[in-house]
Amino acid sequence: MTAGAYDWTDDMLKIKSMQKKFRDSFNGTEINPARWEIAATGGGITHTVADGAVTISTGTTLDDELTLTSRTTFTIPLRVMVAVNMSQRIVGQSVWLELVSIDPTTAQPDGRSAAAWRLDGASPTLANYEVGSEGAPRLGSTSGSTIPTTAPAGWSVLELEPTNDECYFHGRLLDTTAARSNSYVRHQQIPEPNALYRFRIRVRNRQVFHGISAVANNGGGAVRITRAAHGFATNDVVTVADVSGVPGANGTFTITVIDANSFDLVGSTFTGAYLNTGWASVSRNLAPVSNTDIKVQFVTIADYAELTTEITAGRGQSVAGQGLGVNVLSTIPPSVTPVGGQARNTSGALPVLAATGYSANPVAVTTARGVDLLATLIGALVTKPYAIPEADWQYAAATGGIINTTDVVLRAAAAAGIRNYVTSIDIRNAHATVATEVVIKDGATVIWRQLLPAAMAAPVEITFPTPLRGTAATAMNVACITTGAQVYVNAQGFAAP
Repeated sequence: MTAGAYDWTDDMLKIKSMQKKFRDSFNGTEINPARWEIAATGGGITHTVADGAVTISTGTTLDDELTLTSRTTFTIPLRVMVAVNMSQRIVGQSVWLELVSIDPTTAQPDGRSAAAWRLDGASPTLANYEVGSEGAPRLGSTSGSTIPTTAPAGWSVLELEPTNDECYFHGRLLDTTAARSNSYVRHQQIPEPNALYRFRIRVRNRQVFHGISAVANNGGGAVRITRAAHGFATNDVVTVADVSGVPGANGTFTITVIDANSFDLVGSTFTGAYLNTGWASVSRNLAPVSNTDIKVQFVTIADYAELTTEITAGRGQSVAGQGLGVNVLSTIPPSVTPVGGQARNTSGALPVLAATGYSANPVAVTTARGVDLLATLIGALVTKPYAIPEADWQYAAATGGIINTTDVVLRAAAAAGIRNYVTSIDIRNAHATVATEVVIKDGATVIWRQLLPAAMAAPVEITFPTPLRGTAATAMNVACITTGAQVYVNAQGFAAP
């Protein structure tokens, strides 16, 4: 074959569902330089590798920073999984697990697109997620989102899953068969799908807040910032960045706290009008008071073909928006959890059947329910009149027959919304001389009547082509009109809506 010619036996095999695979379990005693590029600002943050984990120790110097950046590059769509825990969660530091776009010429992060988990603050079960696109500031979640714990006794597995139309952030516990416990999504400002990306672990001794909801004049010409539960104190020094519409709010200021949700920037000048893009951030110029050890047990990254991402890289979950699209028509039995799609006939414009279940009491008709089909062990469909066997009922005559005019219960009242139906009876009056009328009652209302002569030699069998139909949640009764007869009644039927 000539050079450059198309070879179907080779070239077709290059179309794969998983385009690139990356995993580091941090075995050994040092970072593998073929996999990671290490950079640091300041000398207070250190790292060690032992026992299948890399440990990053933060120290206590403000704005010290350490980064581990994968040398391998990736394309969207992809999935990142990172197992992480921390010796403590403390204010004054931030840990980013992030995908960052790179300049295709230098292969260095270019600050244009990103997707990240940010671990900061004092709670081990909260984290923030961030996205960035086209060089705009990052859009961060406004408050902590729940994740599995990062406490040192366990491991949180945090995932990033950007595609060309949405970006998911997942959390789950390590080594569990349970589905993801937390999932969040962004559709705005998501990473550029055509860029190249590297994965980066970044630790910095500074805590960054998003979620500034208002920037206003404090009444004296200075800037007042509103950020819920900011946690600052008067005379703290903060840095405010990426405020749109009020240029005087950006910079480093000493603050005066007004209340738990607002503070003034001392020496600032208010002009303009705040535009809440979600990009604005504020951080306190305060280092953590003690060292934290951040442990990363593994990093796994794989970029996928788009369809495989939809199915394999995270959509097979019970979390809303993470399941394949299906129509769940019933939850009994077996017990299932709806994971996607739309319920059938929710408008009520079409007839909707009831899920029958596997008990003696069927389920009443409700919107968007279906029925189970009955089949033999070889899969042949069984067609049975009226109802499934589990809904059938039968009544056997009492010893000695009915000898008075008291109502005898053929079938007790069913559940709410469920009726009793009579499909057949056999009936005989065995008394030698006393004839009687016999009635079948829907509760107290007669719905069938017949005259039985005395001394019947054999029972009469009666099948109702249209079953006798009772009222919902009402007993089906039989009674003789004349005292002294001796009437035997056997009845069969079913319960259904």
